[in-house]
Amino acid sequence: MKTTTLLNRINFRFNWSLALLVALPLWFASCSKDKDADGNPDVKPNSVEGSWKISGMKLNVQVDLGNGTKTNDFFVMMKAIPGFDGDALIACLTDTKMTFNGNGTITGTPSPKCNFDGADDYNPIEDKSTWKVDGNKLTITSGGVPEVYDLVIDGNTMKLSSPIEDMNDDGKEDIMTMELKKA
Repeated sequence: MKTTTLLNRINFRFNWSLALLVALPLWFASCSKDKDADGNPDVKPNSVEGSWKISGMKLNVQVDLGNGTKTNDFFVMMKAIPGFDGDALIACLTDTKMTFNGNGTITGTPSPKCNFDGADDYNPIEDKSTWKVDGNKLTITSGGVPEVYDLVIDGNTMKLSSPIEDMNDDGKEDIMTMELKKA
């Protein structure tokens, strides 16, 4: 009986060790790396690849529109500019398709809705730009000038955030987040 008990213990330990040996590589492989040590798993470059359209632009602060209303929605701000056709610009921005190609280039398909003077001035990402992902940062280089964005991808939504000028006059740099949806 002692031999059987000893064999059972050895067998149990062997099976447990074998299970652990098989499971550990799978467990470590499933862990996402955090190259930039910001506490968030790194974004895989292939999750950026594909065509995207802007679905929103938000600030991290509320801005007074001058009529007692405050908002953090950049589209609402555009509509509030006197003498400016914010609706046309929003239609242009939300209908323009940007494709992040696997070779690190970006191609753009301008919307036919971008048929007003100065529409090119508002294009957030120029055609023939390049891109690369490093951790949770996306660098887009346009005309030789790199712009680094904090990057979050959740399903079919990509968010690009970067500092911009002080929009609410509190003396601090604000953050603009551009939200894109898979096209």
